[in-house]
Amino acid sequence: MVYGTYHYDTFYVGGYSSFNPDYGNFVGYRLPAEKLTSTTSTHVANQVNEVISRIREGTKAVEIQQIQPDVFEQIPKQQFEEIKALTKLTGVKASLHAPIIDPAGFGSRGEWEGDLGRKDAENRLFSVIEKSHEIDPEGNIPVVVHSSGGIPGAKWRPKEGTKPGEKERFEEEEIGIINLDNPTQINVIRKEKKYLPGKEGLVVERSPMEEVETINETEWDNKLSTLAFYEKHADDIMEGAPEVLRKYLDKAPTEDVIKKLSPEQQEALHKMQQANIFLDNVRMHFNNAFNQAYKYGSEAQRAELKKLAEDYQKEIKKISEEGPKIGQPLLIRKLLINSIQRLKEITTPKKEGDKNFRAPQIYVPVEKFAMEKAAETFGNLAYRSYKKFKEKAPIIAIENMYQGMAFSRAEDMKKLIEKSKEQFIKKAVEEGMSKSEAKKQADKLLGMTLDVGHLNIMRKSGFKEEDVVKETEKIAGLVKHVHLTDNFGYSDSHLAPGMGNVPFKKIMEQLEKAGTLKKARMVIEAGALTNPQLGLRMSPLKETLKAFGPWIYEPGAPPYWNQMAGLMGNYFAMPLAYMPEKHFSIYGSSFASLPEELGGQIPGTASRFSETPNA
Repeated sequence: MVYGTYHYDTFYVGGYSSFNPDYGNFVGYRLPAEKLTSTTSTHVANQVNEVISRIREGTKAVEIQQIQPDVFEQIPKQQFEEIKALTKLTGVKASLHAPIIDPAGFGSRGEWEGDLGRKDAENRLFSVIEKSHEIDPEGNIPVVVHSSGGIPGAKWRPKEGTKPGEKERFEEEEIGIINLDNPTQINVIRKEKKYLPGKEGLVVERSPMEEVETINETEWDNKLSTLAFYEKHADDIMEGAPEVLRKYLDKAPTEDVIKKLSPEQQEALHKMQQANIFLDNVRMHFNNAFNQAYKYGSEAQRAELKKLAEDYQKEIKKISEEGPKIGQPLLIRKLLINSIQRLKEITTPKKEGDKNFRAPQIYVPVEKFAMEKAAETFGNLAYRSYKKFKEKAPIIAIENMYQGMAFSRAEDMKKLIEKSKEQFIKKAVEEGMSKSEAKKQADKLLGMTLDVGHLNIMRKSGFKEEDVVKETEKIAGLVKHVHLTDNFGYSDSHLAPGMGNVPFKKIMEQLEKAGTLKKARMVIEAGALTNPQLGLRMSPLKETLKAFGPWIYEPGAPPYWNQMAGLMGNYFAMPLAYMPEKHFSIYGSSFASLPEELGGQIPGTASRFSETPNA
């Protein structure tokens, strides 16, 4: 930078004028220093020392970030009490990042651990909420919880010919699916080309969801075909037996009747009895198919299936009341044939694309499945927290994940939070709270942690800066907490703001428009700078101050940090480390004892306070 004939070359030089109209040098947006929150290390259980280190740096807020579940459990309760005392003495505000526990109940290897697993996750996370309340029992301490524990989600790409913000902008390239009847394994379905003889040009490109629909149809057709096969096999067993036993079909197979049968008729009776045993097997498989159709079908299908069940029950009762007969297998066979045919009709689309009548949706996107389970967990957690701590209950701020993981889109996060609130309201109303009050508390205690770095990773798939901003706009009203972290759109690099290409200024403007910027905490997640393996050895807080250039005195009063950094050297250096003996008469005697860092000695041929050379 050049001022007249004097040169001041530093690594970072802020604006020298307090009236400089530029917002900032790195991110283009200014934040007050008191809003910037430093994080503790995720690698150690001794979080007290970590909090002390952050306070020494001059931060006004600290986020405790021990995200490894087993290590988090090794933090003694006395540490939470000590952290409470430290924050109270220093006036530092605290927030807490919960350990990474999947709220839907998925295990570390990606397998769903059942409803018991989901309940275990809920209980474990509630223990975290209780510990967070120990740190700040008088305020609504924010508790950050990941929306998922790492289960694979949809991978999206911008649809050709669309623009950022358009409804059809997102096109699925890949999704994870799960079998609801046996949800222990996640399979991945990708968009792919197929060569079909019935298609002109042979090639057809199916989306992942179309592939899922095909899988469901194929599985269901196989099940119905198996039923038809079993029924035909019963037919084959009977062969001509009904004709041979024609005059005995209405009679019970008593000992007297059997004695009257000829050897040929007795053999025919044996076939009828074998067929009856086999038809029992068909009936068992039919019950299983009906269960799947009802459980995973639409409301319209369930209404039709109820009618089928009523008719089926009437016929079974009628057959049972008539008592055992030699021809009973024929009645059961007829009933099963008609019922299977009706089941097939109910599960066959009336027209193309009909979602009311189609194959049972046994295979579904894992995100759809996980959303229902995770929303149940979050809603329960918030209500349990409110029930125990009332108006002082911690705030649950659900963090968005990045491309390739569940809930990476703003739309999905919005649905997850809305469903979580619905669960809260349902629980609260069941226990006597008015619906309006339940909604008020749900809005207060449930919201989002916007990780801007996670959001930016969508650029790896071809999305643009404008897409990142549009996604922020969709979710801005639900944001209660922000993770400030930078990257280049390809990995979760955890650089300090201003070191990558996250559009911070535009993101902050969206939060400002939504009215959430004033209330949300800004948490610096820049672990890459302190990771000893990378060797960068930089202060995340210092670099973030450079990026956002916050004011360092009263709110709104200049100068800003980046301006003072240019004037006075290194803010983070130890000013009393040395006191060089130099003559500063040009400044007056009051400056004679000031160290270099505070402006007492400025290297160069001219003073930074005037153009008079140093004596």
